[in-house]
Amino acid sequence: MRSLEFSGRSVDEAIFIGLNEMGVTIDEVEIETIQSESKGIFGLGAKSAVVRLTEREVPLVMEMEQVYRKETESVSQRREQPRRDRAPQGDRPMRTDRGEQNRGGGRDRYDHGERARAPYGAPRGEGSKPREAEPVPEEHYDYSEELAKETPCAVFLGEVLKKMNVPAPVLAANTDNGLRLCIDAETMGLLIGRRGETLDALQYLVSLVANRNRKDEGYVRVTLDTEGYRSRREETLKRLARKNAMHVRQTGRPVSMEPMNPYERRILHSALQGFTGVTTHSEGEEPNRHVVITPVK
Repeated sequence: MRSLEFSGRSVDEAIFIGLNEMGVTIDEVEIETIQSESKGIFGLGAKSAVVRLTEREVPLVMEMEQVYRKETESVSQRREQPRRDRAPQGDRPMRTDRGEQNRGGGRDRYDHGERARAPYGAPRGEGSKPREAEPVPEEHYDYSEELAKETPCAVFLGEVLKKMNVPAPVLAANTDNGLRLCIDAETMGLLIGRRGETLDALQYLVSLVANRNRKDEGYVRVTLDTEGYRSRREETLKRLARKNAMHVRQTGRPVSMEPMNPYERRILHSALQGFTGVTTHSEGEEPNRHVVITPVK
C-alpha cells in the first residue's frame, strides 16, 4: 500500500499531480492535507500546498471475485472440449458404442455438451459462459472553437476562466442530448476539483446562462467536460458500485455510499439494476443525499 506526498500551488493541483504520478483515480486513495497553500506578503513567505495520498486497500471480497472468475474461465475452457475428442488414457480404447445406442435420440452420454457454469452473480437464464469485461467505448464529439465563440454560455465560461487565471480555450459541440462544452486545459485538476465539485459548479453556472430567456424554446441540457473526465468518473462509479455490491452480498450487511449529486446517484442505481442479491435506494437530504446498497433477503 503506497503512501506518497506531493506539492503544488494549491491543494487541488497537488492532488492532481499525485493522481497522475501514482496512476490511480481519486476514489482509490485517501487524501490528507499536510499543508495548505499560502501566498505570503508581497510574495515573501509563500508556501506550496502539500498533500499525502494513500492507496486504499482492496477488499478481500474483490480478491475472491477475481479468483472465482479465473476458476470459472478455466472450467469453461476444459468443458468446451468434448470428452470424445480427448485422447484416451493409456492403451484403453475409447468406448463409443453406448453413445451410438442411446435410445430416444437423446444426447450422447459421453458428450456432456458445451454448458459452462455462469459467473457468480449473473442473473439466471443468461448465457452459460462467463462474460468478459467489455472495454468502455470512447466517446467522440465534433468539438468546434468557432461554435463556442457563437454560443453565449461558452463565451461566458471563457470569461469565468480568465477570472480564475486559467486561460484555456473552450470548445463546443451539439449532441442529441443537448450542448456539450469542453475546456482544453493542461491544469485540469484545478478545474475538476475534489470529486468534480468545481467542474459541477461551473456546469451549473453555464447551464443557468444557457437557459436564460428560453421559456418558449425549451430547456437545453449543458454538459461541461475536460480531458474526458466525465467518462472516467462514470466508469469509476460503476466499478465502485459493483465492488460494494459484492461486499454487501457476501456479508449480508448494507453499505452507505458517500454523498453524491443526482447525476452520479443515477449512475450507481443503473449500474446495480441487474445485480442479483442487492437493491439500492437513496437516503438523506441534499447535499448529503447518498445511495444505500442493501442485501435482498
